[in-house]
Amino acid sequence: MHRAPDPNGRTGVEQSSWGSVLAGYAVIAGVLASLWAVSNPIAALTVLLAAVAVRRGAPRAAAAVRCVRVCREFTVDLGGRLRITLTKPPVDDV
Repeated sequence: MHRAPDPNGRTGVEQSSWGSVLAGYAVIAGVLASLWAVSNPIAALTVLLAAVAVRRGAPRAAAAVRCVRVCREFTVDLGGRLRITLTKPPVDDV
């Protein structure tokens, strides 16, 4: 004779957390990005190099802007022979 399962043995339906949902989306995006990178290696290399340039250049650009705000001047030496100076003109309040 068939017996009904014990209700105390059931674990129930587990609710997904936002972290696990986002992790699943990240895995799907990673798989799609890797398939795209394999099919278009030159474009993928270009995107990777652009991302590295932005990642390395953004803090330096922010530091340059902060220096111009505080010091009102920013100087760049190029090759020891050329010096470029950016200055912020004084504001005359009349």
